[in-house]
Amino acid sequence: MSQITDIKYRTDFTVRAAETDYTRQLTLPGLLRVFHEASLQSVIKLGLSIWHLEKYNASWVLLRKEVNLYKMPVLGDSITVETFPSGADRHLTYRDFKAFDQQGNLLATASSSWLLMELNDRKMMAIPPELVQSIERFFPEPSDCLPRPSGKLPLVSNADFEWNAQVGWFDLDFNYHLNNVTYASWMLNALPESVFKSKTLSNFQIRYTKEALLNDQIHCSTQQINEFQFSHQLNRVSDGADLAYGKSSWI
Repeated sequence: MSQITDIKYRTDFTVRAAETDYTRQLTLPGLLRVFHEASLQSVIKLGLSIWHLEKYNASWVLLRKEVNLYKMPVLGDSITVETFPSGADRHLTYRDFKAFDQQGNLLATASSSWLLMELNDRKMMAIPPELVQSIERFFPEPSDCLPRPSGKLPLVSNADFEWNAQVGWFDLDFNYHLNNVTYASWMLNALPESVFKSKTLSNFQIRYTKEALLNDQIHCSTQQINEFQFSHQLNRVSDGADLAYGKSSWI
């Protein structure tokens, strides 16, 4: 860890067909996958990956994310992604993401908060002080960081649109639970086609509350707040447990 000189990780990606929609633009799930791949490489570089956490029998789990979209790249475009830890406290770490085009124009940002999960009891654990101490002197100044995701997200009290899914083998991640990108994808799948064809997503927020596991049946519900905003919610069918809350804003 003494070798760290720059906490920021930058890498280039080319937009692939599998990450685009019918307009050939990069989708939100596609962007999130790019961001998460960059964050994985970043924590490996910093010595904070899940493999480095094996001695603690722990893993990082995403708690909250807010994404702002300014201009989505299209198929074949090259983009540069920058990500870095933006702070930490006893229970949470924070990470920022930025995406740029080849001219340096900002395309999208995301701020996120993460907790450490003990793998046996699947419960949150305090972050070992030595993990934070090893990198905290390299944290950027607060003025260089994005606002942290905060505030309550609206609940779905009366669904206008619904969609159902089941967690399959290829939906699981390193932690043997539903990949966090799929949560977001399933939330948006509960929107009608007319929204995607008439509006452009500008902001997406999500808060994760419980794990979804293999073979879980998931109910995805969406409620329209106004002409440009929707609330989203995922529930496990077997026990009704709230798994995640979301909010999307469109222009």
